[in-house]
Formats: sequence, C-alpha cells, structure tokens
Amino acid sequence: MKTRPNILWLCADQMRYDMIHALGNRYIDTPNFDSLCRDGVAFDKAYVQNPVCTPSRASFMTGKYPSAINSNILGGKNNPEHCTLITKALADAGYYCGNIGKLHISAAWEGHENRTDDGYKTFIYSLSPGHDLESGCNEYKDWLEQKGVNWRDIMVGDGKRNYYWYREDAPVELRQTAWAAEMAIDFINEHSSDDEPWLLTVNCFDPHPPYDAPTHLVEKYLARNIPDPIFNESDYTLGEQLKKIYHQSKGVNAPNDTLRRERASYFGMCEIVDMHFGRIIDRIDKLGLRDDTVIIISSDHGEMLGDHGLTHKGCRFYEGAVRVPLIFSCPARMKSGKVVRGITEYTDIAPTIAELCGVEFGDVHGHSLVRALTEEGEGIERDYVRCEYYQSCRGGKNPTQSYATMLRDKRYKLVVYHGVETGELYDLDTDPCEQHNLWFDEHYSELRFELLKKSFDISAVVQRPGQVRIGRY
Repeated sequence: MKTRPNILWLCADQMRYDMIHALGNRYIDTPNFDSLCRDGVAFDKAYVQNPVCTPSRASFMTGKYPSAINSNILGGKNNPEHCTLITKALADAGYYCGNIGKLHISAAWEGHENRTDDGYKTFIYSLSPGHDLESGCNEYKDWLEQKGVNWRDIMVGDGKRNYYWYREDAPVELRQTAWAAEMAIDFINEHSSDDEPWLLTVNCFDPHPPYDAPTHLVEKYLARNIPDPIFNESDYTLGEQLKKIYHQSKGVNAPNDTLRRERASYFGMCEIVDMHFGRIIDRIDKLGLRDDTVIIISSDHGEMLGDHGLTHKGCRFYEGAVRVPLIFSCPARMKSGKVVRGITEYTDIAPTIAELCGVEFGDVHGHSLVRALTEEGEGIERDYVRCEYYQSCRGGKNPTQSYATMLRDKRYKLVVYHGVETGELYDLDTDPCEQHNLWFDEHYSELRFELLKKSFDISAVVQRPGQVRIGRY
C-alpha cells in the first residue's frame, strides 16, 4: 500500500443530502453510493458555505469561507484571493492533478474559465451539456462528434440564447455525466501505474436543472409515488416578506402534477450520477487501486425541489439548499459502514485531504475529519456550521443587494437577512422540516440573541485569514 493515497473526488452539481438510498431515501436507486456508504464513512449533516455554485466551490477548494477570499458572486470573474487551492498544495507536493468538467471557481460563461495557479496539469473542460455548443467551447460536444452524434439530435432549446437541454429520449449513455466518466476512466488508465500519486476531480452537471431526465426514469419515479415536497402555508408569508429584497429560489405553487414530474426527473438525474460515477469506481476496483485511492462524494449545494414553495437555489438556507452528501471511502485506510451524525462543513474537506496525503495546508477555516474517518466514535467536535450569501446572485437578470448568514448549531438554525426585520429560527430536533419559524416567538428571544451574538462574532473574525476560534471548534 502506498504511503500517499490517490484522491478521486466526484462532485455532483446541486445534489441534495437526501438523495441516497442507503442514507434513508427508500424511493431512489443509488447502488453505487450505497456501496460507498457500506465501505466508507458518510457524514449525515454536512453543509456548504454558500447556497450557490461559485462561492461554494471556491470555499471547499480552499477550506475558507467565501467572504474571506472575496469569492462571493455566482459566476464572478475574479478567482479566490490570498489563498491556495488544495489541488495546488498537492501538486507542489508531487501529486499529478487532473480535472474533468467544470471547476467553476470563477466565471465560466465565455468558453473556458479564467484559471488561477490551480495545480492542474490535465484540465478537460465542459461547464454543462447545454452551454457553448454553438461556439464550440465545450469538450463534451467534441466527444459527441467523435461518436458520430450531432448534439442537435439529442438537445432542444427555446431559441432565446445559446443554452440547450436534453430531449426526453436522449440516451443515458450520451449525457455529459457519461462523458465525464469516460474521460475519468481514461485518466485513471493512463496514471494507474505511476509512481507518483494523483488527484482527479470530476465535476458533472447532473442533477442541476433543467429537469431533463429520460422519460423512462421520470415514469419510473412517478410510479413509485415519491413524496410531495415539504410545504406549509406559512412558507408563502415569509416568501412575500423577502422576495422584493432578496433573490431567492424560483417560486412555485403548492404541489401539483408539473412539480411532481420535475421531482421525478430530479430523482432520475441523481440515479444517472450514481450510475456513471459507479463506472469510474468500477475501474478503480478492476485496476486494483482501491486500497490506494480515497474516493470522495460531494456536491456544491442542494436544490429546493419544491420544498417551502421554492425550486432551484438562491438566498435561502433550508436544509434542501445547504445540506449535501459527503462520503469518504477507502476501506484499507478508514472505517467502513460508519455514519457520522454530528454537524460538519465543506471547509473541512480540503484540510482532510491534506492530512490524508501528508501535505501542509494551514491558514484555513475548516479542520481535518481524519479522526472521524479512522477512529471509533463521532471524531468531530464542531459546535456550529456557517453559511453565507453576500450578493451572490447579483448578476444577470436577478439584481439584488442581499446579504444573509446562517448559523446552525447542534440543535438550532438561525438565519439573518441583514437589513430586514424578518429572520428565521428553527428547532431542528423538534422541527426537522423547518415549518415553524420561532424568530418572533418571545419564548425564544434569549436564545435568538445568544445565536445572533455568536453569528456576529464569527462574521467579524472570518474576514481575516486564519482559523476561526469562536467557542469550541
């Protein structure tokens, strides 16, 4: 067994925490994720640090909060500042680093991203299946052409912009996630006998909207009568109070047939991610690399999927938006079949990788989870997790001046919409579906003040580089 393991980091886009069969979703088929749960450690309450793509990805690639590295905006043109990506730290330590798909820590709307010194020697790029098809800046499109497939035969659009989505009969084996898997397998084959260790990040677009799973998968999950979204009439009241000031997820009516079909499509897209990620893992097994490869499953943020009358993403901090999957698996080096119930952040991923690989990676807000991966018991002592939204959807057709923060301790979740009287406070022990907002309940005024004070203290400290030391961390 090698001293320094390979790292295979598989990241979905917009995948919620509750889309894995082995972790409680009895409706969905995810045999490969289930296998990783049996052979690894799953973190049941893992949270991203921003509910939209670019700030979240910059955060977990650096181990720092987005606001501390000036990476607050979805599709912002600047790269994270005064920080090092974990891939750069590994590359400097002798790792060969590769990326398949997008990285999306800076703008990605005009072909290739504006890259920083990210440590990648191999960078095979596709933002999404439907972007840049007419301009030709999409290596997924090139792959289709090599297979003799015209992208127009499997995609449709509204004719308004250079953006397309899959037809209902588009084969699963021609989706962008299939391309990502094939490129990853080629990378692994090429480097399987290398003396130097490698890191490969695979960033597919599924299950990001539009909801465009093939018809047979949509019908499959409709037939299973998957549950309707979490919904309460009070959700409309809060939404009305916020919508004129805060960019939030797309509003929807109470559960209806259209929403049910979209939910079924999302389930199908998650199954597709499991299927193609499983192909990559199978190749690791067949090459005899499993003992030397740490496999990580993650996502950049969640998806509201109709919960609380919302879909997609935006300036909201419900569980569906900010709580995401996190699995580590390498049976020869860590525990198997373990589920960690304590709270953790995605800032913890980079320092965990660093410790597993024997690489120095200080000056971060996160901390290593290696104890949780290798020892009995929870192995984490975190008292809170934090999430931010600092004008994050400012651009495009959704101008906003919104600032908001979330603090979640072991029991309560506090959401502060800065400059607005309304906020949110939930007791997640008694109200896990976040249907009873306690913000204005006088019986919780003392607790609200205590959490507000802690959130304010943390907000002040994280603006400077270095670890947060507010309370027990």
